[in-house]
Amino acid sequence: MASILFVCTGNQFRSPIAAEVFREQLARDGRVTQWDVNSAGTWTSNGLPALRDAMQLARSFGVNIEGHLTRALDKVLLEEADVILVMEAGHKESIQAEFPFARKKVHMLSQVVEGMSYDIPDPAGSRDEARQIIRELVEMVRNGAAKIYQLADA
Repeated sequence: MASILFVCTGNQFRSPIAAEVFREQLARDGRVTQWDVNSAGTWTSNGLPALRDAMQLARSFGVNIEGHLTRALDKVLLEEADVILVMEAGHKESIQAEFPFARKKVHMLSQVVEGMSYDIPDPAGSRDEARQIIRELVEMVRNGAAKIYQLADA
């Protein structure tokens, strides 16, 4: 069984949405029993709910994160993950600096899926900006699932 960990800053918006979209894609592809999917934040506390705007906007794209509770990134989560997909270069750099054992497992989501390394920004701006970020994130994970599968299989 492959294990994947999606990482953002607060684990209240981007990474839980990416994880849920990936779970749904696994189910569509008949691969759900082959994967363990988690999400975490580099700068959060355990047990906080997803942001209300995140839940509402995610739902508008058919994604349900209402039961999500935050998880702070830690050594155990990183050790258990075969693939770690981060939203920003700063996430990758901090994980690689603090947890050198995880260096080869950490990848920018944008690089894996689109072949270009760029940040998927934290949707802290307007609701329209947040909607656009979620739209792009949902499409990226859905359309890039095969590339994520390949990475895990490598």
